[in-house]
Amino acid sequence: MLKSSEFIPITGTFVSPMRGDTGINNWGLAEWEYDFKLYKLLGMDTIVIISCEQESGGTWTSGLDPRSTTWSEDPNLISMFFRLAGKYGLKLYLGGTVGVSNLHRGYWKEEVKANAIFYEKMLSQFGHYKCFHGIYYSLEALPWHFHYGDILEGIAEQVHKLAPEKKKLLSPILYALTGDMSSHYALKDFEAVYGEMLGRLAGKLDYCAWQDAYFCPDCRMGEIQRPALEDRYQSARKITENSGAKFWANIETFQRNHLGAGTHSDFRQIDYRSLAVKLQTAAKYADKAITFEFSTCMSPNAEWGSSRRLLERYLEMIGKDPVIIRNGITNDKC
Repeated sequence: MLKSSEFIPITGTFVSPMRGDTGINNWGLAEWEYDFKLYKLLGMDTIVIISCEQESGGTWTSGLDPRSTTWSEDPNLISMFFRLAGKYGLKLYLGGTVGVSNLHRGYWKEEVKANAIFYEKMLSQFGHYKCFHGIYYSLEALPWHFHYGDILEGIAEQVHKLAPEKKKLLSPILYALTGDMSSHYALKDFEAVYGEMLGRLAGKLDYCAWQDAYFCPDCRMGEIQRPALEDRYQSARKITENSGAKFWANIETFQRNHLGAGTHSDFRQIDYRSLAVKLQTAAKYADKAITFEFSTCMSPNAEWGSSRRLLERYLEMIGKDPVIIRNGITNDKC
């Protein structure tokens, strides 16, 4: 039997205005606003736009695309996120732009420049919103990938000049692969590599939300086994605090194909027992828990029916009655 006192609640979520491989395909204003109401009802206070624009093969997908809204209230999805965050009292962290061609060609200085231009424009356009709380460093890569440390440091310096008052957030990979792509960093190497990288961001990083990438609820003959995630969290908290940042947990509520979730999509929901392990472990180390991502993996409006069921199990874990999903929000679209 699970005890609610053992779990840290999820108080924030990433949102993605562009991805076509998640459970938010073809959402309109009604679905998005339903979720924002639900965020508030469930005690969330933070949303993070994972990135606003992405390029691949010379073609850009943008949350600023005027074709992204078919309703009159918002000129694009990024504007909608700001409007709804303000309406429901949520803090918004704004992600940047990711140019895959720059990364593959090693043009890391161009990537830094592109983000500086982008954030300057976004601060001019959305800076008046009181909900505009912070900046999210969008690029997610392995430490040895694409001049990752140089790009992060360069963007951090530019953003800090543009908006020193905004909080800065990063979400690195807790179980990062080494250069051979077949093994994870040993804890000692993990601390050295990521410690050096976060050290370069000292003074320009407020929160570090580590992607847990953990999926196995290990139990044998009724005895719950100590999760290896604990050792990673211990090391990650140490190097995060050494950089002057606060430790957050990025609770992944999806399960990747190569971790045994099937072949339908990269972003199907995890088993609720896996979520329990994540929340129990994070409760010992994290100052806050956010997730990638609520709207895909826990929203009643997501493409897959198990999203609602995962949300119901989560609410039971933290001691809330799932009936609030049905009774707490008007104009239920589900």
